[in-house]
Order: sequence, then structure tokens, then C-alpha cells
Amino acid sequence: MIMLSDFTGFLLATVFFSIVWLISKFFFRQHLWIILISFFVRLFIIFIHEETRLFGDYDISDYLPYFNEFSRIWDKDLIGYLKPHVPVYTVLYPGWIFNILGESGFWVIRVANATLGVVIIAPLTWLNQVIFGRPLKQFQVLLVLLWPTWLRYTVELGRAAPSVFAVVLGVSGMLAILSSSRIRNTIPVHFFTLVGVFLGFFLRIHYLSYFIPVASMAFLRQVQKSKISPYIRPILYFIGVIITLMVTFALLGLYQQFAQFRTTSSVLDSPEDALEYAQAREDGNSAYLLGIYPKNLLDLLWYIPLHAFYFMFSPMPWSIHGAFMAGSSLQSLILLILCIKVWRKGRTVIQSNQLLQLFFATILFVAIVFGSVTKNAGGAERWRLPSTLMLLTTSTSILAYSSKKENSRVLSDICAS
Repeated sequence: MIMLSDFTGFLLATVFFSIVWLISKFFFRQHLWIILISFFVRLFIIFIHEETRLFGDYDISDYLPYFNEFSRIWDKDLIGYLKPHVPVYTVLYPGWIFNILGESGFWVIRVANATLGVVIIAPLTWLNQVIFGRPLKQFQVLLVLLWPTWLRYTVELGRAAPSVFAVVLGVSGMLAILSSSRIRNTIPVHFFTLVGVFLGFFLRIHYLSYFIPVASMAFLRQVQKSKISPYIRPILYFIGVIITLMVTFALLGLYQQFAQFRTTSSVLDSPEDALEYAQAREDGNSAYLLGIYPKNLLDLLWYIPLHAFYFMFSPMPWSIHGAFMAGSSLQSLILLILCIKVWRKGRTVIQSNQLLQLFFATILFVAIVFGSVTKNAGGAERWRLPSTLMLLTTSTSILAYSSKKENSRVLSDICAS
């Protein structure tokens, strides 16, 4: 006999599948089977995980206290419960699903995250369309949707799936708004961009790092292109920097107010706070660069690039301690090779595309900000997921575009001779 909770769970799972199918059918018809197969792969992994605890119970122990608290107070003091990070995520959907189904609804929450795991192809396609004027190829869709780290984190209870989706949506929208005046005047674009920025910020405050450089560099480029006196331009640059800092501190103040003035280690007020934050994460088998910290300002010249590099490409091969780390290291190596190839073959494409320059400046800025306070490969792998997915699509597009230009040049030389 099917219990009400079982029926509700299957109904919710069916709704999520319908969302994937409808989006694929009407917007990504050419990628329909890749998207559906990727979704079913996630369902299979969820089934295996539910039966064997393949990835352990860490996500349950992390999120169950929030779900239980939400169930106790949702009809009494929901506003008091609503705070940044996990509480915001809980109110979005997992808390309500847990409220209805209890712990038996964990698999439904996993299916919800799996849905976001494949639907992310929408903002990634938008990003590629904005920067390169063309949608993603099938191999790019397959590469992203079956990227092992993304597969893993989209079948867990955690907020990785919605926070990464929000960041990609926000970055894509901001670049779209900058790309043309026609898009700039479109209300739905502004709406989705604001949703992405807001959710990205309140699901994980650190992801504010993705939005600051796009906004500030866009302003500075507008100043650079303006026909104004060379004496006024430096003043406008200075004003742009001040405005950026003011907006950043205003958002941090809003965050603190929204968090009901609770002290949180997520907001760093000084370099000392940043060092303490990094030291607190120097633990576990995946910790790296143990005990390496700057002793003075001059040390930042090597500390920042070194930690930014480790943030983007750890775990290193010499730090492997198991099968999962070996897989993570291989993925990092693939991403590093793609970046090196882009540096060697795609510099001309990047130099001729201002949106690409903004994009890579954003990725670099995020690596510096996150890298400065991260000393754990597991955390780095999870927190850099927005950068990883966006780099996979943009780097492969750059390489494909560069290869096509090179082939055209060779063909022209042959014809000319």
C-alpha cells in the first residue's frame, strides 16, 4: 500500500522530471537526449547512494539540524528563521519537502538538486551566446553535465546546485546587459539577473566575488571609452573604485542585518580575520600548503598567486590519498590543460572580445579572493564549481573558434599561393 508521503514524493519527482523534459523539448531540442541521459545518470547515482551511502552521510549531518529547526518553527517564526546561507536554502525548497516527507524525502531533495544540475545548461548556453554569439555544441553540453564533480554535488542534499546555478545565471545576465542596449532594456533579463545575484549572494556570501569585478570593470571601461578630458578620467576612475567599495560594504551590511547582527566567520573585516579563517580550514587529508602564510606585505606577492593557483587546480597529484582525490586531481589537470591551451592559442580571441576579458578578470578575481582564505582541496573543489563549469564552456569555445580561424588562414594562404 502506497502511503501519502510516498505518493507525494513520487509526485514531486515526476514534477522535477517534467521540468527537465519540457525545458529540453522546447529550448534545447538538439540536446534533448544528452540532457535526459544526464538526468537519468543522476537518478541512478541517487539510487546507489541511497542504498550504499556511496558519498557518506556528511550532507545529512550538515543539513538535518536546519531541516528539523525549520519544521518546528515554520508556522510560528519563519522570519526569525530566515538567515543567509543554509536557512535561505532551506526556505527555497528542501525545508518544505522535508516538512511533508520527513527523512524519507531526502531522495526527493536530491532529485530536485539533480534537476538544477542539468537545467544549468540554460544559463551556460546564455553565457556562450552572449560572449560568442552561438549556442553550446553537443560535446560541451555532455562535458558539463557529466563532469564528475558536478555530478557528485548535484545528487547531495547541500546547496551547491542552487548556489552554482544562481552564480552562473547572475554572471550571464550581467554580461548580457553589458553586451547590447537592446538587451539592457529588457525587463526579464534584469529580473533573472537580479534573482541570480541575490540568491548567489545569500546562499553563499563569498560568491559576491563573482559580481563585483564585472560591475566595476564595466564602469571603468565605459570611462575609458568616453570622450572626456584626460585630466577628468583619473578622477572618474577613482570615483568608480570608491563606488565599488561602497556597494560592497553596503551589501555586507545588508547581509549582517539580514543575519540579525549575528557574528559570522563568513564576513571578513580585516587581514587578520582572513588569516584566522584560512587557518581554521587547514585540516583533513585534503589540506594543502600547511603552515604557509605571509609574514609581511611583501610576502603577498607570492602568497596570493600560489594560493589562487592551488584554489583553482588542487588537489595536486602529489597530494592524492584515495580514489576520489585521484579523480578530482585528474579533473583539475584537464582544466589546467584547457587553460594553458587557451593562453597559448586563444589570446588573440580574448584580446578582441571585451566580454571575454571581463569574464576572465572575474575568474581571476574569484581565485584570488577564495584562494587567499582556502587551504583545503575539498572546499576549493566545491567552491570553485561556478568557475569550473563556466571555464569548461568558454575555454572549449575559444579553442574551437581559434582552430576555425587558423584553418581559415591556412586555406587562404593556400588559395593565394
